Amino acid sequence: MTSDLPPTSPVVALGTFDGVHRGHRAMLDLAREAATPEGRTVVAATFDPHPRAVVAGGAPPLLCSIEERVERMEAAGADRVEVVPFTPAFSELTPQEFVDSWLVGRLSAAAVVVGHNFRFGHRAAGDVALLRELCAAHGIDVVVCDLLVDGDQPVSSTRIRRLLAGGDMERASALLGRDYDLSAPVEHGARRGRELGMPTANLAIPPTRLVPADGVYGGFATLHGERWPAATSVGTNPQFTADQVHPPRTVEVHLIGYTGPDFYGEQLHVDIAERIRGQLTFDSLEGLIERMQVDLRDVEAGIARRAL
Repeated sequence: MTSDLPPTSPVVALGTFDGVHRGHRAMLDLAREAATPEGRTVVAATFDPHPRAVVAGGAPPLLCSIEERVERMEAAGADRVEVVPFTPAFSELTPQEFVDSWLVGRLSAAAVVVGHNFRFGHRAAGDVALLRELCAAHGIDVVVCDLLVDGDQPVSSTRIRRLLAGGDMERASALLGRDYDLSAPVEHGARRGRELGMPTANLAIPPTRLVPADGVYGGFATLHGERWPAATSVGTNPQFTADQVHPPRTVEVHLIGYTGPDFYGEQLHVDIAERIRGQLTFDSLEGLIERMQVDLRDVEAGIARRAL
């Protein structure tokens, strides 16, 4: 890095970073590489809400909350995370105004790291070439992170969302670099699991969060710092809601081996490792209970297999 800016000026990694997947971590690694020779700090600048919520009338379902995003970017090497409020006024900044008011005025960047397809400014008018031109006037270096490819397709938040929506947890986990997870408070449900001999915790998932395809999943749940093997059911419970026009979609988690008190209102973190099966409807409650026992054995077998 050749910038003559003061050593207090940081290297800024700039993007939405939803999911903080392997491609995002490659950007942060590149920012750290650029910052190290001159002892600069790395600032990860992320947008909230998602830009598409402002400019396209609706954001895609998110892979993590803004709090989780900040935590994961810090764990991935950012010394500080700057959350940039993506307001209607912000979306109307010209590329020149974005560089002058944010990269220079607010962040005092010595260098900027972006993805190869980075766009900025009103109506996404700016591209990487324009960013280089505008930043050069301020002595700011621009470092472009090459597209990370897995197989013959890019590692991207869009691709991960598509995989999760199809229940392909193995491929999604490979792109994320970890199992997909959900964290939410436990709310009161219909208590059907308890009546069927398998009590479950209903998660109050925000409507903005991506929930994988309907079905039964194996993985782990963390409660009060303790990790438990877990079976997670996602869906509309068609066995009990067939007469409803728009049955609610729920996420219910059974902690295998847990015999403690109820934990309504407590935060439960669930790592979803693999999909056991899709959502099914059974001829009788007995058939459902029998299949639940099979599912439980499949979940335990999957956990044991992954531990090898």
